[in-house]
Amino acid sequence: MDVETWKVFWQFVFIAASVLFYGIVIAVAYKGFGDVVKMIRNMAAGRGASESASDSQHE
Repeated sequence: MDVETWKVFWQFVFIAASVLFYGIVIAVAYKGFGDVVKMIRNMAAGRGASESASDSQHE
């Protein structure tokens, strides 16, 4: 294989890895945001961390 073919191949690998990386970052941020919203709702309802922790174990 010539150099140009390797460049195209590794460019494709880099783009695919980047898309997967940012997809994971977005998924983790979305999940974390949901957890923060749930924690704030529990705090607003006057529930402590122990009650919200036991709720998350039952889900």
